[in-house]
Amino acid sequence: MKYYKVSIFYRGEQQNFIIKSLSKVEAIHDAKKNYKGLLVKIEEIPMPFEEKVKNFKLMISNRFLRKKLNYPNYISAIRELAILIKAGISLKDALKDIGENSRDKLVKELFLKATEAIDSGKTLSDVFAEYEKYVGNISLTIVRLGERTGDLVNALNYLADIYENIYENRKKMIKALRYPIITLIAIVIAFVLLILLVVPKFKTVFEQFHAKLPLPTRILLGIENVIANYGFITLTIILSIILIIIFSYKNYFEFRVKVDKILLKTPLIGQIIEYGTLHRFLLTLSSLLRSGIPLLDALKISEEIIKNEIIKSKIRIVINGINQGKSLSEMLETTNLINYIALRMISAGEESGELDSMLEKAAKYYEDRFQDIIDNMQASIEPIMLTIIGGLVLLIALGIFLPMWDLANAAKNAG
Repeated sequence: MKYYKVSIFYRGEQQNFIIKSLSKVEAIHDAKKNYKGLLVKIEEIPMPFEEKVKNFKLMISNRFLRKKLNYPNYISAIRELAILIKAGISLKDALKDIGENSRDKLVKELFLKATEAIDSGKTLSDVFAEYEKYVGNISLTIVRLGERTGDLVNALNYLADIYENIYENRKKMIKALRYPIITLIAIVIAFVLLILLVVPKFKTVFEQFHAKLPLPTRILLGIENVIANYGFITLTIILSIILIIIFSYKNYFEFRVKVDKILLKTPLIGQIIEYGTLHRFLLTLSSLLRSGIPLLDALKISEEIIKNEIIKSKIRIVINGINQGKSLSEMLETTNLINYIALRMISAGEESGELDSMLEKAAKYYEDRFQDIIDNMQASIEPIMLTIIGGLVLLIALGIFLPMWDLANAAKNAG
């Protein structure tokens, strides 16, 4: 979401307001809808300080206290809503029925709130905007799209398909990461216990050994000292750093760009982000074009579902190029947004007049690559895990046995 300073002239006075919206066009619409008077000026501004403080408090509370989105319940509710609307039931009654009968607290709250909002003249997307932190930007974008095109049923079905895809991929990732994570946690716990229980017993022996201790031993003694004497402080510092990074990522554009750039260059993680993002982008673009929305508008709407700022900046370059009369395939090649296989599909689609169909095939191509990475994730992580485990075991072995070996050699030579 972006922030805009709106100046409105009303009853001989100029009044200034801050509006939070997805785009300047939406901000103008909201200003005209919510405030009386003549709209004089509107400009984008950085996030106000009060909003930063509020967001930091929300981030802390949301991280530990907020309601969690239950994907199966949410997907089921979205599909039920599409079915009821298609059956001719009014949006208000459909929302009310689903909300009253849902056992999921978040779904119940969202749908009943939407029922009340529609009674007061608001749209469904207005309510989804309020719950964006729970249901995500994708939900808001797709629902808003359905309202614009007048085809809310297809938009809701498409939204459910997206979340089913996300949920299935998340399950696969959790399944693939479960064994490595459990193994790593067990190794770390064992390492810490050895440091706290075993190393101190050898510490007195090492102190009597006046010769210079080898580097692995000094590292072990240093770790033991930090854990034993500064463990709580160290843990607090680590958690604070994590929270600061999360807060900075959400609220500072320049920091977010740097992090997104690093993530895209990180092995495995970068490919997961890139392939998953491009799949959703191309599929959304295909659906919008099939619905009859012009290419430029479809690109701008599709851009809203992108979270990675590096990929988003490339899409903006594509939009600017098309504004100047260039073709989609030409701009995609210029920005190096997609690889040559997907590029050929899209180029062929432009030439044959079947761009929406070829975009869907390009999206399927990226989905297959994404699924391939997820399916083979465990095999990719295992070498890293073995390296970490081997490194910790080697550090402990060398740290404990090297000085004992030197002490035994010294005693042997003395004898």
